[in-house]
Amino acid sequence: MNYRSLLIACLATLGLAVAGWGQADGKIAFISDREGHNDLWIMNADGRDPVKLTEGLSCISPTWSPDGTKISYISHTSDNGETNSEIWVMDADGSNPQQVIDVPGGEWIFLSWSEDGSSIYYSVSEPNRGDDTFAVALDGSDPILVDGKEVPHFLASRSPDGTKEAIVVLLDEEGHARLYIRDADGPPFFPLPSEPWGIPLPDLPDQGTPLLGSLITFKYPTWSPSSMRIAFSSRDGLIWAVDIDGSNLVELTNGLGGRQPAWQPVVPSATATSVESQSWGQIKSLLAH
Repeated sequence: MNYRSLLIACLATLGLAVAGWGQADGKIAFISDREGHNDLWIMNADGRDPVKLTEGLSCISPTWSPDGTKISYISHTSDNGETNSEIWVMDADGSNPQQVIDVPGGEWIFLSWSEDGSSIYYSVSEPNRGDDTFAVALDGSDPILVDGKEVPHFLASRSPDGTKEAIVVLLDEEGHARLYIRDADGPPFFPLPSEPWGIPLPDLPDQGTPLLGSLITFKYPTWSPSSMRIAFSSRDGLIWAVDIDGSNLVELTNGLGGRQPAWQPVVPSATATSVESQSWGQIKSLLAH
């Protein structure tokens, strides 16, 4: 092989490596009714290539397994006027959907995974009763009642590195959207201080007054694997992403609608190392010939 051919091959291989590193931000799962139903979708972290993973369902609460290979979600079904909830798990590309368990009734359900990915926690909120939290294996066997305080936060948005939590206030008393980030072991967000703090998001369109009449709507965002960027849904049903310093605010759903974003947990350094190793192996093979 001459030097020109070798250079072209090396550059092509380097391009593969860069492409691999570019995927380190993973995917974002979300719910959208853009085709008439609240189906589960995924898209790239920059909003490109949205793909629908369910068909004609009423889904909520997409949640990634710790290794980013599976997605759990809740599908609502109605039978004789009663609404039941089914917890499902599928592979990250939408294949191999498996129903885990039926949850009859319940006002609202929140999902979370165990750290080892072997079971799912679900918290059922019912009127005049509070929340009950259960753990169930992925095959649906032996759900058990557990202490909700001992499982991962269902609502608080903690960064992957475990150091920060965040909320987005879509419209405060001054009519501004703000990003609030605090240390994970710091004082709680609520009640918010009388003096506004946090990072203003002036480029977020006016969210208007919510139906309940309150000026303030809180959203719990989802963090990128690098802990440097977050995604959240706005009151008007779009998904946005922004750097944690408030810069680079981008609407990801192209005006088509989306809510409940969940960022795929991946390990950028491991991804880069894998691609880098493969690429270097190809280069050494070319050099050997």
